[in-house]
Amino acid sequence: TTNWLYKPVMDVRARKYRFRLLNGSVSRYMKIALVEEVAGRRTGEIRGARGQNVSWNRVPFHMVLNDGNIMEHAIPFDGSMDLDGDGDANEHRGILPQQSIAERFDIIVDFSKHNLQPGSKLFFVNLLEHRNGKIVEGNIPLNQVLRERYKPVLSTDANGVSTWSKADPVVGKFFQLNVKAYDGVDLSMNPADYEPGKLQMTQLPWDRNNAEDVAKIQDARRREFHFGRSSGTDVAPWTVKTDDGGGLTADTRRLSAAPQLATGPTEAGFAGDGTREVWTISTGGGWSHPIHVHFEEGVIISKDGELPPMWEIGARKDVFRIGPEEDAAREMEIAYQFREFAGSFVEHCHNTQHEDHAMLLRWDLEHPGQVKLMPSVIPTWDGVEYIDTIAL
Repeated sequence: TTNWLYKPVMDVRARKYRFRLLNGSVSRYMKIALVEEVAGRRTGEIRGARGQNVSWNRVPFHMVLNDGNIMEHAIPFDGSMDLDGDGDANEHRGILPQQSIAERFDIIVDFSKHNLQPGSKLFFVNLLEHRNGKIVEGNIPLNQVLRERYKPVLSTDANGVSTWSKADPVVGKFFQLNVKAYDGVDLSMNPADYEPGKLQMTQLPWDRNNAEDVAKIQDARRREFHFGRSSGTDVAPWTVKTDDGGGLTADTRRLSAAPQLATGPTEAGFAGDGTREVWTISTGGGWSHPIHVHFEEGVIISKDGELPPMWEIGARKDVFRIGPEEDAAREMEIAYQFREFAGSFVEHCHNTQHEDHAMLLRWDLEHPGQVKLMPSVIPTWDGVEYIDTIAL
């Protein structure tokens, strides 16, 4: 569904639009493409199958926000840049990277360009096969999806039970856009002016090209969080190992990390140096884990020792994909700069079935000089109570 509607249709004017794509699934990853449907089986970039009488063109766009935060640069998904450094610039034309649960990608689409005109019909398409909660099976080629060579079949048995087979029913077109005439003046920003090497939209709290910033990171406090699987029991299937400690299941009384503010409580909007830390999150198994850190966003330093792709290099994120799938990593280093809003927060896997079965830890942001741990909040039928926190 899109905004809780199944295969909705939306009219758009021939001007720029900004879309926020939020993966609100329980366990499903996605990979979304944007295509225009054109008349004629051989007219478009992607030819239609026999009997379809239509073909398709991939539609370029710019990513301007990642996880809700403005990026340093608008990243063009138009085939002009090799965004992930694998030597193939064209693979991301009109196609976003894999998107985990709770990740947000904001993109700008210009419906007055790319040969679009009133009457043009576009579709958002999901290309990622994901038929169980363990791992992502892989990307289905866009041409196979559009030509319906990859197509699920719904069968009903003698007992009236219906089952999908042969393909993932969530792979395919899910949102239609119809372009309408526009006689106004589009005063919105031109994202092409903010592409890498051009104007900046914002500045990150940590700059990998600044020697002073790099030096501060080298001297920063470091923490490690390893997300794993225990004995596989129903009681405790998931664990989080903090630094050199053992793998533990969730207990909100337990404090797993306690960064400190650099200057104590501040007025809202304070952007001082703050406390810098480097957090390493990792996993070792075949499961995929989108790790969500509450309160503060971080800048990815490296993914399995390599630079992150361009859509993450200039971004402040709060969801980090660890695991074996594309665009993820088994180990990720993240630079943090803690500034304000002291209190208790959590870090957890946003695959909700993993989170609900104990893949969650608590961390506190403390005032400088604080000597007493913040108490644990315990909800009861008669209101909230507080008990002592257990330090790890």
